[in-house]
Amino acid sequence: MRYRDHHLPGQARLPQHALVAEPPGLGHELARRSERGVALIIAIFITIFGTGLILSGLISMNGVEKEAPVGYRLGSQARQFATAGLIDGLAWFRRQTTQPVTAFDPRLDMAVTPPIIDTMDPSIGVVREFEISGGVWGRYELRRFVPNVSPAIAEVADISTDRGAASAGTVWRLVSRGFVFRRTDPTVAFNVQPNYVLGQEVVDAEIRRMTLAPPGQAALCSRRADSVTIGSRGRIRGGSAVGIVYKSSTGSISNSGQVSGIQSHTGLAAYADTVQAIFGVTAAELRTLADDRITTSAAFPFPIPVNQVIYAETDLVFDSTRPLRGLGIVYVDGNVTIQSGSNSFFNGLLVVTGNLTVNAPALMRGSVVVHGSVNFQGLGDYSELEYDDGVLNSLMQEVGQYRRSSTVRKTQLRGSVKQ
Repeated sequence: MRYRDHHLPGQARLPQHALVAEPPGLGHELARRSERGVALIIAIFITIFGTGLILSGLISMNGVEKEAPVGYRLGSQARQFATAGLIDGLAWFRRQTTQPVTAFDPRLDMAVTPPIIDTMDPSIGVVREFEISGGVWGRYELRRFVPNVSPAIAEVADISTDRGAASAGTVWRLVSRGFVFRRTDPTVAFNVQPNYVLGQEVVDAEIRRMTLAPPGQAALCSRRADSVTIGSRGRIRGGSAVGIVYKSSTGSISNSGQVSGIQSHTGLAAYADTVQAIFGVTAAELRTLADDRITTSAAFPFPIPVNQVIYAETDLVFDSTRPLRGLGIVYVDGNVTIQSGSNSFFNGLLVVTGNLTVNAPALMRGSVVVHGSVNFQGLGDYSELEYDDGVLNSLMQEVGQYRRSSTVRKTQLRGSVKQ
């Protein structure tokens, strides 16, 4: 028990027994009040700290959310530029006057007329740069070699031997690098400070050169002579070439129509009508190279887009509602029937692994190769086939050039991006 002296100033102190007793626990109460003040301060500090952590997390998440689309866009743009490089590389191979191409040698020569601008840096390969916006640029490279790698590794490379091609320059692998970079100083390379690369992608694809070599220079090439029937209104015209060629010692043609040419018909000992012999590729490769693959007769294009390669994996039937028309190469793994009244008019090369039946009126110009039976016939009008060397040469120039023979694939960076 504690006692308090309640005397006023100037007054005498009370005796000890007269002191007022102080209630017990009051000091502890005052101590607890002071402790509650400290706890409040700590609570406020924890609240502020926690709020800061939450805000910091939200800011970080927001930054990541913004950074991810930016990174995606940069990567996507770089991939698009790399793909554009593949297209430019393919165009370079197709522009070369000497075919097939056996050396990757892009040129930059402003002194000739017209100037040769294959690239902006022939020491690298095919290189292009273009401004996107606000100091951000795009660039693609098809390189001769991987830089800073020993021994040197070719990126754009002739892989004809690896793919089993008969001659060099038939198959090439193209590797294209796409870059998005910020250009601050145009006097230094795109990847040298203060310039810096924002995004980069590498893609590759294979290109292959096709050939067009029918078994013989003739309007109709048939595997067997005794499988050919030319009816009374059938007409095969070879012009300056042969009307019909076939493998020697395979019987005789049944002809009650008209067959003409420098020779009406002749047998060849070295008759070759495989896909490899005609196109220089396997059937699977031809299927890949084709512009369109057909699995139903109803899906066959009408007309055929000019200079396209059509690979049909089904029997085809043409009639007045869907005649065979257009200019191109048609390979049919099956039978082909041109019905009466179709008014079909086809220019190009037709290869049929099954049987071919042509009813009037129909006119085909170019060359036709058939593995099975052949029947040209008419009634009142003619079903005609005419050899046309001009059509075949045009197809050779337009279709028999390099074509992409694989999908565009993303690949890993090899070597440094420094020049």
